[in-house]
Amino acid sequence: MQWNTFIGIAASLSFFLPVAAIFYYKLYQHRSLMALLISYLITALYNLLSQTPFNISPEFLQAFGVVNNYLDIPLMLLSLLFFCPIKQKQKRVHIILGAFLIYEAVLAFRFGLDPKVVIYIMGPGLAIIVSYTFYLFVRHIKITIVYGKNAGRTLMLASILFAYGCYGLVYYFYYIQRTPDVADALAIALCFAARQETVSRLKS
Repeated sequence: MQWNTFIGIAASLSFFLPVAAIFYYKLYQHRSLMALLISYLITALYNLLSQTPFNISPEFLQAFGVVNNYLDIPLMLLSLLFFCPIKQKQKRVHIILGAFLIYEAVLAFRFGLDPKVVIYIMGPGLAIIVSYTFYLFVRHIKITIVYGKNAGRTLMLASILFAYGCYGLVYYFYYIQRTPDVADALAIALCFAARQETVSRLKS
């Protein structure tokens, strides 16, 4: 087994650690964390199918990957509601989510499951997630420093910000710079972020 394949499988399996934490602490009662659980399960399953030597139809794997990309940003936006309990600000996120779903519906009508749709989904999607997560991260750092609270949530936001920041770099190098050798960096980012998510959940 090649080193990058081993890292990829390890990163995929690490997604099940926060899933287990969500089930153990019954955090799935929060709708936002249920969205995070679904996102992790889908991503872990896709990554495992991509890395393991099972005889899987390339067409099925390609379609699964595109569906995963369609779901990723909406599910993560729902997950970020967990860090923003203020109803007025949650309404803004719902508006952004609704607009993005309409945008994805237009893309689905235009491209269907064509892999090129990933370029149009992940570009603006990553910009939204990274910018909003950064805003929440700074806000929770202030709360943690001033009031000594929400340290677990701050760590969770740090891991999400790190992961999607890495995804943004991968997107830039792969789709804009067209540099193909980005698999190792992505695998390490997935592994690190999933591990940090698990630790932060146990501490919160």
